[in-house]
Amino acid sequence: MTELSSRWKALSKTDREPFFEMEGQDRQRFQRESAVADAEAFAEQNARRENLVAKDGEDASMRGERRKIQMGRQSTEDARKARKERIEADLDPEILEERKRVKEHKKAEAKERQRKREVEEKKLADRHKKLDKEASKKQDKRLEYLLQQSSIFGKLKSGRGSANEEEVKGKEEEEGYVPHHRDKKSKKKGERKTPVPEGEDEEEGEDAENHIFLTRQPKCIEFGTMKPYQVEGLNWMIHLAEKGLNGILADEMGLGKTLQSISILAYHYEVLNIQGPHLICVPKSTLSNWMNELNRWCPSLRAIKFHGTKDERADLVHNYFTNAAASHDGRRPGKQIMNEETGKMEDDNSDNPRAWDVCVTTYEVCNTEKQTFNKFGWKVNILKIVFRVLDKILGANDLVFIQ
Repeated sequence: MTELSSRWKALSKTDREPFFEMEGQDRQRFQRESAVADAEAFAEQNARRENLVAKDGEDASMRGERRKIQMGRQSTEDARKARKERIEADLDPEILEERKRVKEHKKAEAKERQRKREVEEKKLADRHKKLDKEASKKQDKRLEYLLQQSSIFGKLKSGRGSANEEEVKGKEEEEGYVPHHRDKKSKKKGERKTPVPEGEDEEEGEDAENHIFLTRQPKCIEFGTMKPYQVEGLNWMIHLAEKGLNGILADEMGLGKTLQSISILAYHYEVLNIQGPHLICVPKSTLSNWMNELNRWCPSLRAIKFHGTKDERADLVHNYFTNAAASHDGRRPGKQIMNEETGKMEDDNSDNPRAWDVCVTTYEVCNTEKQTFNKFGWKVNILKIVFRVLDKILGANDLVFIQ
């Protein structure tokens, strides 16, 4: 800068004139270009402002960029229709008629599929409403039973023993509660016993006619005979089921907890005439063993293993876990047919949309496919060595037995 300044000072007025003229020309060019740029910006701003206001004959969807897009779509659609008309004009009338017939047939098929889907969804919704009513009744029954036990817990809390047992009995009778473990001799004289079916016993108390006590294993339990303590465990689970309570089988290893769990399913099948659906959640390592035990001890129940890759599970859902299968009430069919392979009579499930009775799966798959499992109203849920809570899968009113 020092050198330029010195050189500029050394110039005379005559030598400086060309530079002043160049400076004036640059200023005029800058002003012209600035004015043009300002005018373009002002015009663009006015155009944007005009696009925000609907003109005569326009609505909110026919302005600005939307109008350009719609015009482009309209031109594309017009070109497609013109191309279709040219192709149809060149086609043979018979071929054109056949294409129309096929198109109408596909539309009819799509409408029929939609109608069937709506019917299945309606049946499923009705089934869920019915299950909600049953769950409400079970909840009331469970609460009533627990309230009846309050006198027992009150006696334990107060520390009363056998010394005033007669007084406790008198108070219990006044309150309308008679324990189920009362001795048979305590029944009133002249009271008539309610007859019970063969293989069943009665329970003392005011709910004796509603309680079932088995003295032998269900007939559909094959391959072996249950031990007396296993039958007792089955009766305990039946009692819990009647009261709407859940339970935990805490026997030691090797005492047959698996068989006892299968026997409660056999009880539902034989006594209550309920096929299912039942859900069994087990670790992956015991999945195949549970399938073998079900087929061995209770072949009358149709078991399915719900496990595999994502595509395999999607195929299972499409073929076996449909809305029609979920809407079935789970009752056994009234007709039986002869199985030519085994020579035994078995249920005729030809009208049953559900091709299985017991679903055996793992905890991980149960969490992954919870949307599928939530469609079904599970009768009995069996969890093998549960270390987690499956609140999102199993409802609060489901009957759960834990090993």
